[in-house]
Amino acid sequence: MAEEKQGFFQKIINFCAEVKQEVRKVTWPTRSEMYGGTIVIIFVTVVLCAALGGADALLSKLVAIVMSK
Repeated sequence: MAEEKQGFFQKIINFCAEVKQEVRKVTWPTRSEMYGGTIVIIFVTVVLCAALGGADALLSKLVAIVMSK
């Protein structure tokens, strides 16, 4: 039973060591890349919100017209 627990904790230690090694391999974005990506995401989000809002308003009017007849 003690060997199983030791094996379990050893697996956790090995996993954490492997994660640490993989994080060192990551190429982190520069500040300007992060800023540019953030601007693109905000712009796309605003455009999609406007498009979905417009579609919702249009379909709401269409349903109201159909239901009133």
